[in-house]
Amino acid sequence: MIGLSLRILPGLLRKPPRDVIVASGRIEGREVTLAPKEIQGRVKSLRVDEGYTVKKGQLLAELESDQLDAQLASAHASVATLDAQIKQASIDVAYTTKNTAASAAAAEAAVSSAKARLAHSKAVLTNTSAEYQRALGLYNQGVVSKSALDAATMNYQTSQADVEASEKELAQAEANLKVAEAARDTVELKVQQLRALQQSRQSALAQLGVAQANIAERNIYAPADGTILARPVEVGDVVTPGAPLFVMVDMNRLYVKVYIPEPDIPKIKLGDRAEVTVDAFPGRKFEARVTKVYQQAEFTPKNVETKEERVKLVFGVELTFVNPEGILKPGMPADGAIHWKAVPPQQGSK
Repeated sequence: MIGLSLRILPGLLRKPPRDVIVASGRIEGREVTLAPKEIQGRVKSLRVDEGYTVKKGQLLAELESDQLDAQLASAHASVATLDAQIKQASIDVAYTTKNTAASAAAAEAAVSSAKARLAHSKAVLTNTSAEYQRALGLYNQGVVSKSALDAATMNYQTSQADVEASEKELAQAEANLKVAEAARDTVELKVQQLRALQQSRQSALAQLGVAQANIAERNIYAPADGTILARPVEVGDVVTPGAPLFVMVDMNRLYVKVYIPEPDIPKIKLGDRAEVTVDAFPGRKFEARVTKVYQQAEFTPKNVETKEERVKLVFGVELTFVNPEGILKPGMPADGAIHWKAVPPQQGSK
């Protein structure tokens, strides 16, 4: 908080209403310390100095860091590399999937054809075997000639060779089908590799986001309308995370801190309505509320009107007021009137 002098004027209102407690003080404000949260850098520029009035969102300072620049460039490069790898892996998956499907279909068709040819060859063998046995019997009986037996024998042997060839063809087709089916495992492996690359890209994007956030943190902006109280750095200074660059007071969170005598404290509650007046704007009242009642008693500050007042125990009370035009400033003397209870109706009133 801002250390400011104040005065207590018991005679400010000679006859205040019974429901009003009057005290005087000065306007104070909530201090806000502006510091980099995560980064270390060098102060590149300072746009404001102590005593400056600033607006919310106004650029106050810029930091620079070669390390942050390198981290950002590295993060961009990582994402770009993974993008290229993902593109190539996607093409590879699509190509392998298409070829594997085609190869598997062809292998399945070849197996079906080989099975059909084997079945046909076996049927032919059955017929030629029967013809051979018949011709052999007739030849032994002297019914047919040797040439007829030789012809039946040749047909039978040819059929046997066809069956053997068909069996080999089927075995080869089935082996080719197994290879094609195994290629499906290769496709799945490539798909897993693609997913791993995509996950790596998500991690790289997260790192890029961190790097970009750190870069964005190099610019220090005013979080609210306010006044700069302190600027403990100079251009060229190296600052670390948490090191203050500015201390400012939030102009939207001003209050009057008054000191209330101990006997009056029980009357005051948080939320009690109050009015603030200042000498700079005579006749104008600013609506306020009691927002804090200090629990620790203290002696009246030294800079009050009389020695008698300084030995009294008092409690600090904060009156937060509405300051839409921003015309009230920290350090202004101010008077506060606290309405601690409703005025009871007068007798005979309706």
